[in-house]
Amino acid sequence: FLRKKGVDFCSPTPNIIEPFITVNNEEKPYLISVIPVVKSKSNDIDYLILRLNNTDKINTLVAKRSGASATIEFKDIIGMSNIMTMTINQAQRFALSPENILLLGESGTGKELFAQAIHNFSRPHGPFIAVNCAAMPRNLIESELFGYESGSFTGAAKSGRPGKIELANGGTLFLDEIGDMPYELQAMLLRVLQNKEVMRLGAQRYQKVDFRLVAATNKDLRKLVENRQFREDLYFRLSVLTIRIPPLAQRGEDIIVLAEHFIKTYAQRMGFSIPVLSDRAKQIILNYSWPGNVRELENTIIYAVNMVNMSDTKIIDAHHFPTHNPININNERIVASNNLYKIEYQQTKDLTQVKNSIRDIEKKIIEEAIVNSKYKMAKAAELLGISKSTLYRKVKALNITYRDD
Repeated sequence: FLRKKGVDFCSPTPNIIEPFITVNNEEKPYLISVIPVVKSKSNDIDYLILRLNNTDKINTLVAKRSGASATIEFKDIIGMSNIMTMTINQAQRFALSPENILLLGESGTGKELFAQAIHNFSRPHGPFIAVNCAAMPRNLIESELFGYESGSFTGAAKSGRPGKIELANGGTLFLDEIGDMPYELQAMLLRVLQNKEVMRLGAQRYQKVDFRLVAATNKDLRKLVENRQFREDLYFRLSVLTIRIPPLAQRGEDIIVLAEHFIKTYAQRMGFSIPVLSDRAKQIILNYSWPGNVRELENTIIYAVNMVNMSDTKIIDAHHFPTHNPININNERIVASNNLYKIEYQQTKDLTQVKNSIRDIEKKIIEEAIVNSKYKMAKAAELLGISKSTLYRKVKALNITYRDD
């Protein structure tokens, strides 16, 4: 039976076997184990017991043991803003292609969420293997990626070990922080991508692999190529389909929705009552620049939910946010400026006086930000929630003098 099906070999990896066997008019890969039953007198094989294991379950087990799983789908990614909707639509279109995908974006923007969603949209029954190139020790990354044979180096497991590339066979390999991959390994990865085959350390032959590569980085790969820190040929191979994940600062419509989602999710997980954001808290959140993106917002909300849970109120206000975070310094000034504006507007009906009052308030806020940031203009701009170029423009327009350190 097996030979008729062309199956006369053992699969080199625990999660896939070829060719496919037709079951109920569907071609599915199976892992086959054979148990011989021998005659008691002659010890000749009387018959064989075949066991066919569906690799969907095996792939799931492999993914769990490797510490990676893809639980996110595109419907789980929160994004109502135009830029986020366009990004999700682009990712869905690219997921239909078998080509490599490169995710670009600042830290904390959700690149791994997109990688998981792409996997579940295109190869949901295969394994999802995630590797952080920056977190893995430099002396271990080669054996982790490519695997090794028994005795290939000191300390190697006696039975050898498949690498992450092998484990991704039939599914998706997610290489996070690809810009931190050692230069000498980039040529080896390029060969795998070109030929779709991999060789373990200490092995004598290549074995075929079939996986979709999704890579991500917060670095400028073009600049790394110019500085000869990243291979140009690998860059071109990776960037066939490129998706830029927008920073949170460009997703104004999503910020409150995300904050409320994090409040509900964390409060339910901890068994807390679900608090709500005050109008002032919403204003603070909207006015902050979020340099840490979605991850910073989530951490801020977790802190606030814990703080409000220790009080009698169920309303998150400004004082529940982290005191060490620039969000409080920045937005206390913004709220104060709004209150001052209302007072000044009530006290005068002269439009010129109102404009002058607003100008004076803005000037005072900017001066305080510059002083509190110890005259570091980049830091002052961050505190104010504006770009550095905008800050310089306002400094000039308002005739603000400062000591440029």
